[in-house]
Amino acid sequence: YPEIASSIDQENLNSILPDLETAARDLYISDRNTVKHNRGTDVFEAGNIRFGLEMRRLPVGDGGLAIHVLTDVGGTKGKSYAEETEILAFDCFKDGPHYHYGPRNKNHRIYWDTTLVPDPVGWVLDKFKNGMLRSMVERAGYPGVAIDIDQSVIGAVLPGLEARARQMESGGLPEKPTPNLVSN
Repeated sequence: YPEIASSIDQENLNSILPDLETAARDLYISDRNTVKHNRGTDVFEAGNIRFGLEMRRLPVGDGGLAIHVLTDVGGTKGKSYAEETEILAFDCFKDGPHYHYGPRNKNHRIYWDTTLVPDPVGWVLDKFKNGMLRSMVERAGYPGVAIDIDQSVIGAVLPGLEARARQMESGGLPEKPTPNLVSN
C-alpha cells in the first residue's frame, strides 16, 4: 500500500473528488433498490411496532414465510393519516432466504448461509427473544423507533407469533405468486 499511495497524484485526486461525490450521491438516489412488501395476513401488535406474517411465493417458485416488522413513521397510530412503514423484512425462503434492513429506506439485503442457519424462522425468532430487535431496527435507519421498543411487550407477543408462524410455515406455499406492492 505505501508504494501505491506514494504514486498517487494528490492534486489530481483532489480535483476530481467533488465530481465523484456528486456522481455517487446521484447514483444512490436514482439507482437505489427499495421494495414495498405486503404487510402480512396475520398482524401482531407489540407496542410501537407490529409483526406481519405472510406466506409468499415468488414467480420463480421459491418462497416461504415472510416476517415483516412495521411501525408508524408519521402521523398518529390508528388515524387515517398514519404512515405505516416496513422497517425490517425477513424472507425465510427455501432457496435464497434473506432479510432486509430498511426495505423502504436503505434496503440492505443479507442472505443467510443455510449451512449455518438451516432454520431462518427460528433464527429470526431467537433474535427477537434475545433482545436484538432494537439493534436491528436502529441499523435499519430508525433509531427513534428503536429506542421506544419495549422488550417486555415483544416478549409477551412472541409465543403467539411463533405458534402462528410455525403453523403458517407448515401449510406450504400459496398456489399463485404473491407479488410485492411496489418493486422499487
